[in-house]
Amino acid sequence: MKSRRFSQNRRQALERRLQAQQRDYRALTTELSDVGFIWTGTVQRRTLTCGKSQCPCHQDPERRHGPYAYWTTKVGNRTVSRLLTDVEADLYEEWVQNRRKLAATQKKMFAASKKAAPAILSLRKATGRS
Repeated sequence: MKSRRFSQNRRQALERRLQAQQRDYRALTTELSDVGFIWTGTVQRRTLTCGKSQCPCHQDPERRHGPYAYWTTKVGNRTVSRLLTDVEADLYEEWVQNRRKLAATQKKMFAASKKAAPAILSLRKATGRS
């Protein structure tokens, strides 16, 4: 009788823990719905020296030209960069940030799934479900 009661208590504890994990997981899925458009690569803003040797940009880093926005990504095994307008740079920066948020949320979802798996497997084993 005692082992059956322990089993029932253990099952209830597992179910409570699993419900909490499911709530956390649902919160993560809500985060996914807030992610907007996504974009690969990175956007960087750089200041550059020009080709004129007498230009002050060669002597003083504060007087370099720019900043210029560049988008960089991998295509195949090659790195590709493109000069962007300010409007493009602002848009792509937002979308790159959205992609990073998506990846971080996905990582949290995977961790939550790994955490929930033992409880789900134990409950299925206890109920005879496979």
